[in-house]
Amino acid sequence: MFQKAKGILTAIHNDEKGSYFVEMALVLIGVGLTVFVAASGLSTNGIVPKYNSITTEITNVAVPDLTP
Repeated sequence: MFQKAKGILTAIHNDEKGSYFVEMALVLIGVGLTVFVAASGLSTNGIVPKYNSITTEITNVAVPDLTP
């Protein structure tokens, strides 16, 4: 009985079908998480404050009156 269980466990351990799929899924999860963290950081510390700064500068530009 133990030999049969050992044989089954060995077969499961040596079976590599699906391992590529699992590896690629883990890579995609890692890349997705990295992109999410980077985008979150840019939105709070990079892009949004810069956009607001540019908007403020454009709003404060003095336009001369050109009516005759």
